[in-house]
Amino acid sequence: MNNKGALSDLFIFMILAFAILFICGIFIFIGGRATSEVHAKLDGTNYAGNENVTQIINQTFDKVNQAYQSLYWISIMLIVGMIISIFIGSYLVTTKPVFFIPYALITIIAIIVAVVMSNAYEQVIQTPLIAGSFTGFTGGNFIMANLPIWIAVIGIVGAIIMFVRMGSRENVGGTIYG
Repeated sequence: MNNKGALSDLFIFMILAFAILFICGIFIFIGGRATSEVHAKLDGTNYAGNENVTQIINQTFDKVNQAYQSLYWISIMLIVGMIISIFIGSYLVTTKPVFFIPYALITIIAIIVAVVMSNAYEQVIQTPLIAGSFTGFTGGNFIMANLPIWIAVIGIVGAIIMFVRMGSRENVGGTIYG
């Protein structure tokens, strides 16, 4: 297959996990803030006859905010899906034993970068303005708080899958491939 993406998978995972959680949190924040601002400006007013604006806001904006509540579990499912795809990618990568050292170095660098990203995420979610929006991301907050450990485990398991399978590919059907 000539798939060489396994070395960068850990970095892509970190960046996408951070981005997914941050974007979902901002969506929830904006949805709640927009609803409260619209209620503050338009509650109690009547337009075009007997239509009560408060009812219209509740029927529209509240439905959007209810839909945004799904982002709490959708985000963790995306992150778990990325972890599974790293393992599947490690299984599918054709590699040689010489690539174990670069893989180990990349994993160590990824762990160091994960410490920085974890601290940055902690600072973002502790900002008083948006902290309430991130409280529902229980699984995502747990993963990002322990990101260096997750990266180490994912990197080590990915290496085990990749390099253990390496020996089984060389002797297939009685024919030795080089």
